[in-house]
Amino acid sequence: AGKGLKALNILTTKLKHFKMKPGTVCQLFDAFVGATLNYSCEVWGASKSKEIERIHLKFCKQLLYVKKSTSNMAVYGELGRYPLFINRYTRMIKYWCKILQSDNLIISILYKELVALIGVKSGRNWALDIKTLLDNYGFSYVWTNPNAINLNTFPTLFKQQVLDVFLQSWNTTVHNASSLHLYKNFKLTCLYEKYLNVLPTKYRIALSRLRLASHNLKIETGRYSQNRIERQHRICTLCNKGEIEDEYHFMIICEAYQNLRNVYINPYYYTKPSVYKFMELMKTENSAKLTKLGKFTYEAFALRISML
Repeated sequence: AGKGLKALNILTTKLKHFKMKPGTVCQLFDAFVGATLNYSCEVWGASKSKEIERIHLKFCKQLLYVKKSTSNMAVYGELGRYPLFINRYTRMIKYWCKILQSDNLIISILYKELVALIGVKSGRNWALDIKTLLDNYGFSYVWTNPNAINLNTFPTLFKQQVLDVFLQSWNTTVHNASSLHLYKNFKLTCLYEKYLNVLPTKYRIALSRLRLASHNLKIETGRYSQNRIERQHRICTLCNKGEIEDEYHFMIICEAYQNLRNVYINPYYYTKPSVYKFMELMKTENSAKLTKLGKFTYEAFALRISML
């Protein structure tokens, strides 16, 4: 983890001098930092390792320029990324499949010794870690009878199962997170968002912060324990609507931003406003609409700061 953090700091320092799309930066992270963090994980990678994932999430949040307290699952979803343990688990299973097919006598004997110790001697060993992984993801029968499957293709099947379990957890967490009360309605899949590649940096940052509830609207600041306000009292102070200042109100309703809205937002979305139309706007993949949406968000945030 220490070497991985050092690699992350080097990568971050280097990238400050280049303007790269977030997708490209993610590829560099996987090749440079991720490879360091998961080095030789075929042997030790059975743990989810919060320390390693903390480095991964630090990178993701720095890339999106959102708060440290931003929902981890929302950050994964926005970038279309998965926890690093998924790759480690898959590499362990792939290595196990190679050992089962190996002609190396020493490796075969050592593996059989580890298997023989399961249930006889207390404590963990590598074979027990493999068995636990298979059991946890519904493949106990593979441990019992590995000859019944194709060992060359099984790692792919195993990885898909681990991904499916994570995506189920992702959906549940995003749906139940109080800070993502609108996000969960327009972010339906854990896939990389198009606007991250379309928008210039300052507009991309503004839109990321709005989408991920990493902003200073009352709906978010009212959650802070030090100055906590009940949700129904987190009212916008910049207009006379008497409504909660959330992302929908900010984007579609608030009169303070109407001039900007007239410039950047299609009247369809605010003439007869509805949450459904807001969701439709936030889900758009049209490059022109995304550019205007980013500009509106950036300028509206700046205007809000000047008015408070």
